[in-house]
Amino acid sequence: MQIKINRRTIKAKSILLVVLIFLLAVPAVGYAITEKKQQDKPAESVTEEAVQTEPETESQTQAETETQTEPATEAAPVTLPAASTDGSPVIVSPTGDNWELTLVNLQYCLPEGYAPELAAAVEGSSVQLDARVAPAYQKMYDAAKQDGCTLTPYSGYRTYERQEDNFNRRVESYVKQGFSEADAKKKTQERILPAGCSEHNMGFAMDIVSASADFVNTKEFTWLCEHAYEYGFILRYPENKTEITGVMYEPWHWRYVGEKAAKEIHESGQCLEEYLAAKSAEQ
Repeated sequence: MQIKINRRTIKAKSILLVVLIFLLAVPAVGYAITEKKQQDKPAESVTEEAVQTEPETESQTQAETETQTEPATEAAPVTLPAASTDGSPVIVSPTGDNWELTLVNLQYCLPEGYAPELAAAVEGSSVQLDARVAPAYQKMYDAAKQDGCTLTPYSGYRTYERQEDNFNRRVESYVKQGFSEADAKKKTQERILPAGCSEHNMGFAMDIVSASADFVNTKEFTWLCEHAYEYGFILRYPENKTEITGVMYEPWHWRYVGEKAAKEIHESGQCLEEYLAAKSAEQ
């Protein structure tokens, strides 16, 4: 009887020991599994989280503030280049600020061989203008067309060589009429400016429809007088300004100067020489 009791006691104690060992082993196994998961976690996920929560640096914030508060650039003043002291033409080039107000005449001349980037004055036309001016002429052409007027581009950009040929042929014509060489050149300059001194060499001017005095009686001329300034064009050689421009009245010759200047010239009644001289005096 005593032997049976001892065996039962030993069996109970053995079971209790197994249970105790199991309970102690479970936490250790769980900890090991968790530790392994942390070790196996991809390094990229940790880096990505750090990047997402990284605050902006002071230099970044300052740069953004400076960009937002940077003042607008002021427009360059309009000035007329000083004339030469020896009477020779001043060389000018229609580039940079206020390029559209570049003055060319007997006192201000383009570099020999000057050639601008060109574009068709009107879609489909072989007559060209400076590529910066052509879009304005197209816009004016389209507007006039809606009002029943056709501003046919007759003569726009001319090469240096063509202008020189036109000038020389007119001089020869006057010489044949009995004028001296000097008088023939002077008389020619009232109608055709020498190569490099003509706005046609810049590609800023257009002879519209024709080069005839009869153009003054057309509806196209009337339309231009009323609306050309809205598109940046002016009558370059007005009838009452020949002593200033040095060129005879040309109702067909219209020059691009930009919308702002064209409006001011239209309202003041000035020619381009007067306008530029007044603007220079203001500086």
